[in-house]
Formats: sequence, C-alpha cells, structure tokens
Amino acid sequence: MSSVRTAISVEKSLLDKIDETAKNLCLSRSKFFAVAAEDYLHRMETQELIDRLNEAYSDGLDITEQRVLKGMKTVMQKHAGNEWQ
Repeated sequence: MSSVRTAISVEKSLLDKIDETAKNLCLSRSKFFAVAAEDYLHRMETQELIDRLNEAYSDGLDITEQRVLKGMKTVMQKHAGNEWQ
C-alpha cells in the first residue's frame, strides 16, 4: 500500500496530547493519525450496520418468530431451571 503525504490543522493543545499519546504507544505521529482514522471509520461502519439491523427489526417479531422465541425460552428453562423465567 502506498502512502500519501497530507497536511492537516489541529489545535495546539490537541496536537500536544496526540504527540504524548503516540510517544507512549511507540507510534509516530503519522501512524497515530492513521490508526485513529481507521478506528473511526470502523466505528462508523459498525454503527451503520447496527442502524440497518435496527431498522430491519424495528417492526417487531412476526408470529413465526414469536413462536420460535417462545420455544427457545421453554427449552432454555428446562436446561437452566428457573433462571430464564
């Protein structure tokens, strides 16, 4: 993978914190920014997936799903005692 140089502007106090944290993690400033950006993008993708799943299931369970859930609960109660009630 090739690297591309870029310039960004951040507050001095934030840059000081970034430099200190990068030093504590034995990372270069560039690597710190790359890792932070990758983490942020991953979190955004994860949240988008959660939002899509929540939307897909927002209408609740249909009758078949309700029956399956009730059956699963019955099986779990038999195996775990009253903990699942």
